[in-house]
Amino acid sequence: MWGAFLSETIKLRRRSMLLWGFGGGLFFPLLATIFTIERATKTLEFNPHGGVRVTIAALEQPTGLVHGVVDVSSLIGIVSLCLFAAAFAVEYSQGTLRNLLVREPRRSQLLTGKFLALVVFIAIVVIVAVGVSVAVAFILAPGKGISTAAWTSSTGISDLLHAVLHAFLAAAIYGLFGAALGVILRSPGVAIGVAVAWVIPIEAIIVGAIWSNGDRWLPGQLLDALAHHGNSNSSYLHALVVLVIYAVIVATGTLLLFNRRDA
Repeated sequence: MWGAFLSETIKLRRRSMLLWGFGGGLFFPLLATIFTIERATKTLEFNPHGGVRVTIAALEQPTGLVHGVVDVSSLIGIVSLCLFAAAFAVEYSQGTLRNLLVREPRRSQLLTGKFLALVVFIAIVVIVAVGVSVAVAFILAPGKGISTAAWTSSTGISDLLHAVLHAFLAAAIYGLFGAALGVILRSPGVAIGVAVAWVIPIEAIIVGAIWSNGDRWLPGQLLDALAHHGNSNSSYLHALVVLVIYAVIVATGTLLLFNRRDA
């Protein structure tokens, strides 16, 4: 397993993987932080295009530091989903899986080592993304008259660490689902297409038109609740427990399929 882990880290150091992982992981939180602070208003203001602009008073709360990051944590998860799906499916499409199995014939060890390397990579992406967003928030806040005193309080630091943890957990589970799709579909393009289609439009259609209570059970909806430390549809504990059950089922099924199917 350690050999599989190390071999995957070599691939993750390639320019394309670094650009995809860090580029996508940094883009959304950074953009959200800039927009959140620059568009903050002194009083509650409704956006004519939908939604409500956050107030300066809300951003001055301990949670204000990670407001933008939390809002787009699901998008970081989608980046992870696509990254994992491509990393696993490309071994089939490029015909490299057989070579890997020659060096590591224990398939479960190979799959686990590869997955753990990607988990470490996405953890670094999340930490860097949050760190950059925090730095930008501190730079922009004074220009908008936003007090940052609460951000550095014990509550603010605690909220920051919780935001990192929740974003990482959501990204890791997104990645597990992406890895499963990569192994099942064996094509990077198809795996990514199916993953994004399910998370963005299909689940929304199911909840809106077919299953009104689906936001408490569908994986994409639960991952959104997990990343936001719970929401109006699902508590954090409910989302975490159900997602862990899903993760165990998906991981077990993927390992069984990978062990029994020809490379």
